[in-house]
Amino acid sequence: MDITAERPDQGLAPSRLGAELAGLLETRIRAGEQPAGTLLPSERALSEQYGVSRATVRQALSELEAKHLIARRQGRGTTVLGPPSEAADLASLLAATPPEVRNAIELRRIVEPEIARLAAQRALPSDLVLLRRALETTSEHLDPEESVRRDVEFHHLLARASRNPLLPALMEFAAAQTEGERLASHRTVDRRRTSLAGHRAILEAVRTGDAEAARAAMDAHLAEVQEISTPGR
Repeated sequence: MDITAERPDQGLAPSRLGAELAGLLETRIRAGEQPAGTLLPSERALSEQYGVSRATVRQALSELEAKHLIARRQGRGTTVLGPPSEAADLASLLAATPPEVRNAIELRRIVEPEIARLAAQRALPSDLVLLRRALETTSEHLDPEESVRRDVEFHHLLARASRNPLLPALMEFAAAQTEGERLASHRTVDRRRTSLAGHRAILEAVRTGDAEAARAAMDAHLAEVQEISTPGR
């Protein structure tokens, strides 16, 4: 769907409407439709384009600014920013690392529960919108390859919600190194249902801001996924 044609649900509360708009704009920026260095339309233009008030636009822009996706300067407009250089440097370093599935799985078990804990503490409303949408567009009835793609997207969105720009790069690396194991954990309807249930438990803990519950839910999810993807099961 063309993101420029989407509009937030007008029946939402004002605070939710701003989060929905922030999610739409973030998706557009990350998809490259609004490249780094370009200017976003004015508040008035965004208000007219998406059918919302200028107060809602300002709320959405504040969230994008908090995520370091844009910079607002008086009299100069709103500029789209590129990814933090440290994250890009880390991604390059990890890309050059020889693949070792066992190490990547261990990395996930160490890092991802902490990502979930941080996300519960730091996620912005627009992060919750994107995570919820990611779950709404997945199902145990998807084919294994598409289910894995949605799985990777959910974990990557969670890493972004941690507000630490290094963690999404780590998750991209781990996803690339564990593709086979992930596919095994999504091979059957029952396995896909198990994975989806784990994601729902994680999101609920993040949504309610329960950091320890989010950490525990992620730890349980990864343990379960590792078990069902073990050869012979």
